[in-house]
Amino acid sequence: MANLIISRQRTRKGMLAISIALLLLLFLSACGSDPQTLQMQQQAQQNKTALDQVLAQARDIGVPSATLQPILSQATTLSRTTAPLTVFSNQPATDYYTNLAQRYAMLTTQVRGLEAQSTQQSDYQATIDLQTLGNILAQRQAQGFNEIKIFADQLAQDQSLMAQAQYPKNYIQISDNAKTSIEALRLMGPAHDKLTSLQQIIKQLKASHLDTTALEQQEQYDQDLFDQASKPEDFTQITDQVNTQLLETVALSTQAIPYVGAAKIREFTGYIQQMSQYGMDVTAYKKSLDTDQASLDAAQTLSDFLKVSAQIDKDLASVQFPLLKGKTNYLLSQFHQEVASWGSSHVYHDAYNGGSYRLDYEYDQQGIGSDADYAVQTAQTQDDYMAAIDLINTDMQHLKAMEADYSDNTPYNQPHAADMHLMQSYGITSGQVIVVSLVEQTLRLYQNGQLVKAFYITSGQYDKPSLPGYWHIFFRESPTVFKSSEPKGSAFWYPDTKINFAMEYHDGGYFFHDSWWRANYGPGTNFPHFDSSGDVQFSYNGSHGCINVQEDLAGWLYHNTGYGTAVIIY
Repeated sequence: MANLIISRQRTRKGMLAISIALLLLLFLSACGSDPQTLQMQQQAQQNKTALDQVLAQARDIGVPSATLQPILSQATTLSRTTAPLTVFSNQPATDYYTNLAQRYAMLTTQVRGLEAQSTQQSDYQATIDLQTLGNILAQRQAQGFNEIKIFADQLAQDQSLMAQAQYPKNYIQISDNAKTSIEALRLMGPAHDKLTSLQQIIKQLKASHLDTTALEQQEQYDQDLFDQASKPEDFTQITDQVNTQLLETVALSTQAIPYVGAAKIREFTGYIQQMSQYGMDVTAYKKSLDTDQASLDAAQTLSDFLKVSAQIDKDLASVQFPLLKGKTNYLLSQFHQEVASWGSSHVYHDAYNGGSYRLDYEYDQQGIGSDADYAVQTAQTQDDYMAAIDLINTDMQHLKAMEADYSDNTPYNQPHAADMHLMQSYGITSGQVIVVSLVEQTLRLYQNGQLVKAFYITSGQYDKPSLPGYWHIFFRESPTVFKSSEPKGSAFWYPDTKINFAMEYHDGGYFFHDSWWRANYGPGTNFPHFDSSGDVQFSYNGSHGCINVQEDLAGWLYHNTGYGTAVIIY
């Protein structure tokens, strides 16, 4: 009986061992040896390797880490998952690896999309930054700053790099360079103002027969630093340094307060005279001036003079902002008066429809005149008004150039004095410059100040003028399709139109482009006219603001200019 029990126990153990062995065999067969499972496992690993490589490439070309972070998080989550353990079927493991491979492939595709998106965004930002740099550089040039060559050279270098750039890191570096120069040029103004203040005080002290030798040496050192400055921190250092020198100079200037007070009274008088010229009410300021003059005449002690000097300074400070605001409105009014006056006496009489059109309509309200109005109406700070003054002065400069060019009998295909004057004013006599004379309906391309080619164009019609100003080519495409921004039924609607050569110079869709539907270009084609193409729907008038060019000439212009090419339209 005992032997029988032992025999049965041994039999059970043997059967248990056999069962375990069979289960292990089934498990290994299900999970480790199925060809399809192994194939998908290998595919998942290959796709992960491909993703790692694409991510490394994206980092290398400069795609921002923040942009890639969602992809990295998903990849990390996937790498922490494991295949399910199954006994009787390989299908769950196969499905797992199939899904894993697909997820890695999808992430790889997303990374490539992010590369393209990041490249496009950084390209656009670099273009905008370079255009901003060009504009502020032109403003400083117009203001008479002679210390901007280093910035002009930097702009030219960045424009050259722009033409060669391919990856986000290239465009980001260009943007960083441009932004550094933009900030430096903005800080140049305050630093220059401080230097001017120091120079004025030195001049006042010299007029008071005080020894200013040491101060003049300091001022010359400051001026040398200013001439060499190229970075924001350079101008900040100069401003701080001159501020300290101004404080130190105050102690010396108190010795000459009677003389300085008299000079400040003359300055205050001059401001009041300017305000009167601008048509402002100066009653309150004249009252303050009379009080200051009486106090200065009555002063006897140093304390008296200091008190009077402080009050005059306060009165001078109180007049600065109203004077700037008055000057801005005065210049705006002068600009509009000039546009109206010249336009009234220079009218295009259209034989095609019997209408009459002012030749300077691009400067009126439908053109850049409204931009000047908006700049003044929205101005709130001193910087806002100064920027508005710069804009108005630039507009007036281009208007005067147009007026001069109207009277210039030089053939259209020869260099024009107005072209050269504007190029010199903007400091762009080297490199390529596209100049458009709206009153001539002519485009002239210059290289290093020498005329390369000239041809007729058609600019924006009376209600949709091309914009005068100083711009740069920042987008190019060949070919492309233009789509109307106006609804069908609008007078300015047009069907989707293939364009062979397009070069954008101002945001809002202002292009140089071919207009294959036209046959005629040149004077008068920006007004209603008969076009020999026979097209009376789109060729009988000027463009919608773009510069239309004959197709073969547009192709020539496209292939002989590039990104960053300067554009002057007047």
